[in-house]
Order: sequence, then C-alpha cells, then structure tokens
Amino acid sequence: MSGTGNLGNLTYGSGGWGQRGYGNQPIEFNPIGYYTNLLTSQWKLSPKLNAFLYLLLKKLDDVSFCLATLDTALDLDFAVGAQLDMIGEICQASRTVGFQPSDNVSPVLDDDTYRIYIKAKIAANQWDGTIDSLYSIWEQLFPGGTIIIADQQNMTAVIVLVGTFTSIVQDLIVNGYIVPRPEGVLYNYVFGTPPFFGFGSLPGLIAGFGVGHWVDLVE
Repeated sequence: MSGTGNLGNLTYGSGGWGQRGYGNQPIEFNPIGYYTNLLTSQWKLSPKLNAFLYLLLKKLDDVSFCLATLDTALDLDFAVGAQLDMIGEICQASRTVGFQPSDNVSPVLDDDTYRIYIKAKIAANQWDGTIDSLYSIWEQLFPGGTIIIADQQNMTAVIVLVGTFTSIVQDLIVNGYIVPRPEGVLYNYVFGTPPFFGFGSLPGLIAGFGVGHWVDLVE
C-alpha cells in the first residue's frame, strides 16, 4: 500500500491524490479520519456510510497500531505483564521463584523485579567467568551501586554489596538469582553500609578509625 507511483507527469501526493502525500510515509499508519475525509462531499454527511467505513477500517487500524508498537512492547526496558513473561520464557527465567521470600512477599515477581532478574539471567548466559566482568554486570543491573568481590582462594568468595535493595531483590541475590557464580564456588553475601573501614583513597567508600564500618572479608 505504501510507496511512490507515477501516472504521466503526476506523482502521488503532489497532484491531488490525497492530502497526506503517498510515498512520504506508510499510508496504513494514517488515522481512520484520514480515510473518511476522502469521501466526496455528497457522502461526507452520510452517518451510515461513515459508520460502515469506521467499522471496516477499525480492524485494520488495530492491526497497524499493534505493528507500530510491537518493538516497544517487547523491549525488555519497557515490556510489562504478558509481554515481559514472553521475554522471561525465552530467557528461561520464571516470574515465580523457587523459594518463599522474606517478609511474606509473594514469590511471583512484580514487573520491576522480574526485569532485573531477566537482565541478570541474560548477563549470566554471556558471562566469561572473570571477576572483572562481574563488576561490569553489576553496574548494568544496579547503576550507582557498588559490588566488592573478595576471592578467598579456597573456592569461596565474599560479595559485599552497597546500594538500596528491596527485600525481594536481597532475597534473589542471596538465593543465587542475580550474581553469576562459577560452578562449585560458594558466595557469602554482605550488605554493607559505606564507608567501610580501611586505608585508601576512595572517598565515600573507605574511611579510617571512628568513621568506617567494619566488614569482615575473610570467611
């Protein structure tokens, strides 16, 4: 239905072939009113003809609207409800978790939390197994948050997390849903309150005696 065409010296859109300029945009995305306004003057005031055209065009209009919004509806950053469930199914990330969250929170994740879990699942599938890339993954999942990874060199690691987390997100983290973990390695999580006690040059994160909070990085 879209495209440009010529009839002699006339080009659609420039010689009276409608007011929206055929060829400038897909005509199927024009509003219904555009088509009803194409009725000649003797038919414009016919309520039955206008009602008939509306019913005929409405189904096509619904299809066009669906096509126009499909990309956004299935974009992970914008998808909600059933559309988000479809993405989760593709990523093998169920909206219902396999444990009972604390504080009597439902095991069926809300959209915002489910979106974090799906992104974590995608990141885990792409993870190269290195500690450095875990920092990058964390920045994508929780912009502005901080993760500190202390490898204990005995198949365990202490993961210190700084940020604002809901109780369900903390439960997901502790139960291994968020941070990718090598097979056979045990993670021990610590949710810290900065600044931490230490000697270094990281303002806001590390501070000395009387200011820094103690975090045990050795299990």
